[in-house]
Amino acid sequence: MGLVRRWFRTEGVMALERGWDDPTAAREWDAQGDEINPTRAEQLDILASVLAGRVRAGDWILDLGAGSGKVESLLFERIPGIRVVGVDNSSAMLDLARARLQPYGDRFLAVPGDVACLSRIALPTPNWRAVIAVQSLHHLAADEMRSVYGWVYAHLQPGGLFLLLDRLQVVSEATFWLMRSAWLRLDHLHGTAGASTEGATFAEHRAALAEEGDQPQSLETHLEWLKSLGFEVVVLHLHGNRGLLAAAKQLFV
Repeated sequence: MGLVRRWFRTEGVMALERGWDDPTAAREWDAQGDEINPTRAEQLDILASVLAGRVRAGDWILDLGAGSGKVESLLFERIPGIRVVGVDNSSAMLDLARARLQPYGDRFLAVPGDVACLSRIALPTPNWRAVIAVQSLHHLAADEMRSVYGWVYAHLQPGGLFLLLDRLQVVSEATFWLMRSAWLRLDHLHGTAGASTEGATFAEHRAALAEEGDQPQSLETHLEWLKSLGFEVVVLHLHGNRGLLAAAKQLFV
């Protein structure tokens, strides 16, 4: 992730060397990671609003890449009685999530595991009313991401909902410069420094993604993959290279 890379370079230590199991890295990201994406708050508000219209008290929601539990905290405040299983492969992040969500008791269950290998993870229920993935799938290879989408479709209840909020691929040099104008505008409005984490040129942008192990896909690719499985898909929010997609599994399949 770009911001973590910038922080740790100043200390002479790369984020990839420390890893997300490092408690200090996890705490620093939890405290400041949202600062690189000022559209995140609005997109999460939309996600919570849409989810509130599709789930009810007692439903289990699966969060792929729950991190430190910030999304769960928002959902629990907005949607009474729901329960969330949060999968993440960072023990340090899950420790933060458990601490943050302790007031909600057994409404949150932390499950260690790699979202790229969902079939190997022991989950409390085989079928889900809703699955969410917030900034957690863009590090997967294309075949892994497509496999996750297939798993989600197979394990959603009829009428179930998959909400994906993630970064999208900048597909060309020309679109990079258009995106950069949008990033600089956001930084000016919100006092952030997101544009610098994306790189000053398209070449720098691609090099940063490779360094971080990120492999975002284009909006068109996401839509194609989801629709090919049978999902009905709508783009709920799109700003630059950050998008929120809703994919609904039909009631009769």
